[in-house]
Amino acid sequence: RDRPASHFNYLSHPDDTKELVEALKVMQDLLTQPAFDEFRGERICPAPQVQSDRELEAWVRAYSSTDYHPSGTCRMGHDDLAVVDGELRVRGVDQLRVVDASVMPDIVSGNLNAPTQMIGERAADYILGKSQLPAEQARFHFLES
Repeated sequence: RDRPASHFNYLSHPDDTKELVEALKVMQDLLTQPAFDEFRGERICPAPQVQSDRELEAWVRAYSSTDYHPSGTCRMGHDDLAVVDGELRVRGVDQLRVVDASVMPDIVSGNLNAPTQMIGERAADYILGKSQLPAEQARFHFLES
């Protein structure tokens, strides 16, 4: 049985490298500000001689990597582009759910571990036929302003 091949096409569009080069230049400019003088050591990465956009692009291509936290590829929603419904069922396919970070319509601002675990918990509840906890029974903690 053949395994599916995954080609993520990182940095395949010119805008990908352009944006990363621009971000790198902003970071370099920021870190050379006087406010960082007491904290800044010798620049090592990219090396000080890496200056031109072409050199920075080569550096980006050589050293960019992913933490492999893909998400949003089978997003949940109500519109025609949504792959899964609110109970994680794949639209148009019987008895199939997607239960991972790919159902997130937008990437979260932190690590994907906790929200992905909660997606799994909810999926288990859906599969077992458990209803959602009524709001009046849910415990909330409000931060004081």
